Amino acid sequence: MKVLLIDDSEIDNYINKAIISKSKFINEVIVKTSGLKALNYLRELEESPEDFPDVIFLDIRMPEMDGFEFIEQYKNLPVETKGKCRVFMLSSSINPKDLEKSESYKEIEKHLAKPLAHHSLEELLL
Repeated sequence: MKVLLIDDSEIDNYINKAIISKSKFINEVIVKTSGLKALNYLRELEESPEDFPDVIFLDIRMPEMDGFEFIEQYKNLPVETKGKCRVFMLSSSINPKDLEKSESYKEIEKHLAKPLAHHSLEELLL
């Protein structure tokens, strides 16, 4: 299983990548530090959908393109490219408006609090 972690925080990326890498279900973790970089990466995979990540963990607050702007662009990627990719919002935001907005997108499966917990990850991937 391949995971794409999208977050501008180096510390959060370090912690979350370490937790994700310990999972027996994960073979590869790709880290992108902005929504724009992640979107460009995913667009490059349009010709090889088999390389598309199985899971995306997405932060909300990022420069250039925030998590919600990313989702708006992600929706435009071809369905056959996205396949069965699961998207989780992974954020430190406790703003009820962010949670409500996350829930309004069918592309976002669940809103999770940072840092990712090992037991939460295992439950999500089962």
